[in-house]
Amino acid sequence: MLVENELKERFYGVLQELARQLHELSITCKLFSSATASAFLYMLSEDIFDVHLEKTMLYRKLSTALLLIEKIKDENAKIEETTFWEVFRTLQKSVLKEDALFLLVEHLLQLNQETLQLEESHILAPKPMKNYVQIGRSDKPEHGNDIVFKHDRTLSRVHLVISSEDGAYFLEDRSANGTFVNGVKIEKGIKFPVSFDDEIRIGRERTIIRLGDEEIQRVFSA
Repeated sequence: MLVENELKERFYGVLQELARQLHELSITCKLFSSATASAFLYMLSEDIFDVHLEKTMLYRKLSTALLLIEKIKDENAKIEETTFWEVFRTLQKSVLKEDALFLLVEHLLQLNQETLQLEESHILAPKPMKNYVQIGRSDKPEHGNDIVFKHDRTLSRVHLVISSEDGAYFLEDRSANGTFVNGVKIEKGIKFPVSFDDEIRIGRERTIIRLGDEEIQRVFSA
């Protein structure tokens, strides 16, 4: 049985709005799963008019859409504390009944701008990624080193800083004994561009680090 024109129009409007709001959520909270769900809903809303969907197929596609939205909490579990998720759970229960399409529409219409404002948005706000890694010999909190090499006494307490800016990496030497990139000593206090292939040597004991080192990347992604 094909979807009636009136139902098509209602679904189209609701799915377009929900897709738009999920897209905004993906940007605000940097949620890949939200972006995926948004793209799927946009396509589904267009298919309602462009493809002769039967109610059974529409039901299946809506079920898939809800499964995609479910993935959002895998990226940010705090979303479960919002009104948005309460309404979403109601949708999940409704879509389990294939004869509840009209009820589903009514619930979808509840997902207006107000419920997706996410009154707990301050909880959902993504933790900003750290854009620098500080390396040195001192493990004292006041020196603020992220990575410590206590064994190398030739390192300065704060030896160098690796920073990330718009996808590029820069190294700034702050030491007494110098920092070498591919065997060349860099100028102290100047941001020097480095890549993942570069060999960074610090201290007279020839401690070698690279941008791709797991410990360095863990600090950036913390």
